[in-house]
Amino acid sequence: MDTALAFQNFKNKYGFIIHPNATKFKNWAATEFFSLKTLFPTVHKNEIHHIDLSTSSAFIGGIEEFNDLAFFQKKLEALQKKVPTKIIAGGYLEKRALYTSDIYKREYENGVERRNIHLGLDFWLPEKTPVHALLDGEVVCVTEDAFHKGYGGLLILKHRVADFHFYTLYGHNTVKSVRKHPIGSTIKKGEQIAVLANAAENGDWVPHLHFEIMLSRLDYTDDFPGVAFESERAIWKSICPDPNLLFKLKGF
Repeated sequence: MDTALAFQNFKNKYGFIIHPNATKFKNWAATEFFSLKTLFPTVHKNEIHHIDLSTSSAFIGGIEEFNDLAFFQKKLEALQKKVPTKIIAGGYLEKRALYTSDIYKREYENGVERRNIHLGLDFWLPEKTPVHALLDGEVVCVTEDAFHKGYGGLLILKHRVADFHFYTLYGHNTVKSVRKHPIGSTIKKGEQIAVLANAAENGDWVPHLHFEIMLSRLDYTDDFPGVAFESERAIWKSICPDPNLLFKLKGF
């Protein structure tokens, strides 16, 4: 879709193109620091090794290799042995050709467009890895996204800081682990909120956490996009800031 048309359609629906709190969040995050050891306390690592899964990736050969879960898992395990003190991670705003499910496409007058701009940060960790809250929050979404290439067990927290609020999203978990937290319940920083699931439960992916920040949930209630249309990239970049603004990790 033409970018100008996509922008106009979005503004007509939601009333903005650049989120009004984008600068406010960036300024707040600049004064804060969050550790990976809070998010994954059982992993005992606070550094990352960046992995590129974009359309120009040298690590993975394309959709076929990525969707061959056993093959991709072995590649990750081999890489992890080379960087044993780091968490393999990456993906923010990567253009990926990996989203083959129909849930990622939309049809319009002149054709079909697929979502391909990844909005979160992926942490490639084993199934059963516990996930903990980065900061105090309120549970606003707990659901099972059972679609092929969906989120699996999904949890979203709302955080109130300074004079605004934002959200963090945790995808690809076991359904049982996220359903322990009722909508409206309070979560404390460091509290366990989820457990990473295997491919049978996480949307048919190699185990990992999809971590995403949102300044608004727009009109979504039981879901939120983890991948955007390329024609709307600038819009979604403002709604979903870089998670590394919190972690300030080197290597991205």
